[in-house]
Amino acid sequence: MQTYNKNIFHLHDIDKLVKKHTIEDNEKLLIQFFSAVADIDFIRSLQQYFQNNFPLATLIGTTSDGGIEKKKVYASDRSLVVFSLFDSTTLQSSILDHKDVYNDHFKAGHTMASNLITDKTKVLITFTDGINTNGEEYLKGVSSFAPNTIVSGGMAGDNGVLHKTYVFDKNHVTSDGAVAVTLDSDILEVTTSYSFDWMPIGKQLSVSKSVANRVYEIDGMTTVELYEKYLGEDIALLLPQLGIEFPLIIERNGLYTARAVLIKHDDGSLTFAGNILEGELVRFGIGNVETILRGGDSNLRGIVNKASNTIESFFIYSCMARRRFMGNYIEKELAPFSDIAPTTGFFTYGEFFHTNKKNLLLNESMSVLALSEKKEPINVSINNTIAKQYHDTTDPIHVISHLTNTISNELENLNTHLETRIQEDTELIHRQAYYDSLTGLPNRLKLINNLNDYRDYNLLLLNIDEFNLVNDFYGHHVGDNVLKHIATELNVFASREDAIAFKLPADEFALILQSTYSTKELEKFILKLIHYLRNHYVADDYHQIKVDVTVSCSKVIGNGTGLAHANMALKLAKQRNISYLIFDQSLMISESHEINLNIATTIREAISNDNIIPYYQPLYDSKTNKINKYECLVRLQLNNGSILTPYDFLEVSKKIKLYPSITKIMIDKTFAYFCKNGLNFSINLSLEDILTLDTNEYLFTKMEEFNIAKQLTIEILENQEVLQEKYIKLFINKIYEYGANIAIDDFGSGFANFQHIVNIKADYLKIDGSLIANIDTDDNSRLIVETIVIFAQKLGMKTVAEFVHSKEIYDIVRTLDIDLLQGYYLDKPLPEI
Repeated sequence: MQTYNKNIFHLHDIDKLVKKHTIEDNEKLLIQFFSAVADIDFIRSLQQYFQNNFPLATLIGTTSDGGIEKKKVYASDRSLVVFSLFDSTTLQSSILDHKDVYNDHFKAGHTMASNLITDKTKVLITFTDGINTNGEEYLKGVSSFAPNTIVSGGMAGDNGVLHKTYVFDKNHVTSDGAVAVTLDSDILEVTTSYSFDWMPIGKQLSVSKSVANRVYEIDGMTTVELYEKYLGEDIALLLPQLGIEFPLIIERNGLYTARAVLIKHDDGSLTFAGNILEGELVRFGIGNVETILRGGDSNLRGIVNKASNTIESFFIYSCMARRRFMGNYIEKELAPFSDIAPTTGFFTYGEFFHTNKKNLLLNESMSVLALSEKKEPINVSINNTIAKQYHDTTDPIHVISHLTNTISNELENLNTHLETRIQEDTELIHRQAYYDSLTGLPNRLKLINNLNDYRDYNLLLLNIDEFNLVNDFYGHHVGDNVLKHIATELNVFASREDAIAFKLPADEFALILQSTYSTKELEKFILKLIHYLRNHYVADDYHQIKVDVTVSCSKVIGNGTGLAHANMALKLAKQRNISYLIFDQSLMISESHEINLNIATTIREAISNDNIIPYYQPLYDSKTNKINKYECLVRLQLNNGSILTPYDFLEVSKKIKLYPSITKIMIDKTFAYFCKNGLNFSINLSLEDILTLDTNEYLFTKMEEFNIAKQLTIEILENQEVLQEKYIKLFINKIYEYGANIAIDDFGSGFANFQHIVNIKADYLKIDGSLIANIDTDDNSRLIVETIVIFAQKLGMKTVAEFVHSKEIYDIVRTLDIDLLQGYYLDKPLPEI
């Protein structure tokens, strides 16, 4: 194998190279051409030249960000031609346009591989355009057909303009596609290596929204805004050109991968050379000359150590940012390669590399392909060849680079320490919120938060019979001992029966049965449990107390419904004075059917007669005792003047598809009312409201019409569906763009998920009334509320206590540093302020 290369200014410069080395046309002649200009006319003339002079040879070409000839680098003024004549290797090439595969870049890679790769293929060298191709998807497509085939090459450049790039062969040219050649041989030795050495800097940033290689939001801001925040307005204005030199770095499978900017969009999103997945953590990258040069040492050593035969050619595909950042030092990185064998290549917008049966898209890296057909043992000595050529410099850019990396390492260590502290605090809050402090069992919040994981399992509720008598006769200390004793015994029983025990408020427990039972088997299980608990006395030095329980059972069908059914069955079992009751749909169907029919008629009449009306309940500042805002609550007024609350009609309105009409009525009436008085107010929206496009658009239209956003807070019910719905996050972001506020309603009602609350970062956290209502008698409720308040304060959220219905509760919540108070003790909802 012999390789000759030459930088050219005119086509006749190629003739000089051909004449000097007596290069003849041959089927085993590979010509690579790296064009300094992205000019279609120049490429056409180039193709004509090779058609006329080298009809048998294979040509693959690309526009570039500079060519590599030995250790020299040529940028926009000179192109580069490379002739590689093989002895026994055969060549096969192909070119495709993405439109031929319906712009499916994965399919393009698969098609290219299936057209070219055979059992004898040692390497596939391929170039893609540098702007339109998703290089990562293209390489995945190649791997899907031939995972073991080595792939090398890169994405075309256009000298940093990022306007249009081309790839071509002798007959075709495309600005939206790929060209490739395979080297098939029995004796060709192929060795690859790469060096990266770009260092991540600053804190980790979370990708909020992305689709493949187009990133819309990072850390809740548009990607362009992120570059503007961290790199300055000047850099953001120069995107995408300068973005290649400041990539985002991702750690995947223990390896750092950079992603360079290719396209800047009007909506503030950026398209990168490869995929950046939603939820991935990224950091900005920065180079260090000394580190990069030392990485070049390692790169060369890696190839020499792996190669068996004397290397005859180096093909180098290196990132354009590397050339621009390194300056004159880039030639020092290349020199040791050219001392060993003919060295050539180009600077790319993305480098292709193969390792461990995977094809990787790299940025900011230098990938090297070493080829040899010789059967002579390699004999090369390397002693810090590259690094020795590096000398300390007073160049301010390099000094600042070193300083920045040093500071980055110090900040990273500090962040790691802080993250550890935060993790410890989070675990403490989690423990306090999700586990009962008296018994150590997971609590009601934990049960309901995990209900979807228990779908189709059976849920048992256990209530201690006459437990209030234990507290009254023996005192709360003995009552606590009874609860701890039952928790211990129930946990032992659960561990034997493939079940999970929970401690619910007051004198209730729960079991999740993780095995499948028929109805008869379920009844036997319940009787076995009741018998087990009856045979255990709670004893201390002074008392011996026998425990009896009432049990109910329901299948978990998600969203808390199973718990509601079990509660209903437990209540009926108590009323009927029986030991247990298994929920059956017949318990509620007959009762609810007739009620629903009557309510449906009432709702239709109320909408027709304008009898859907808002009531207003004030929220008081706990410190000043002054009204801060009003919550707007929907009511239905009957013809006789009576008022129905939402619990009487909202669920039925959803079944008869009138719920959106009620929401719109509330928006119209409350916006019209408060735009006149300038007071702050809130309205409640459900998941259905937010996900219904018509209701969603109606809300924002009315916000603009009444110019009401600054006064408005949107209250969203806190549950798993809301907090896990990506669309909800988009809705919340839009609310913030308009200038309105967000409140999470009923936090602690059962679906409390602290991690999702951290992600949403609402303005207000409304603590569920079920926790506030018993805070004067239930220590667990008080502990949970205290935990929620601390949690909200750490996130900068204000807290609201609902259901403040007595002076005792009012006095307690004011001591807990809760910001706003709401409840009947302060003011009832009224039709007028």
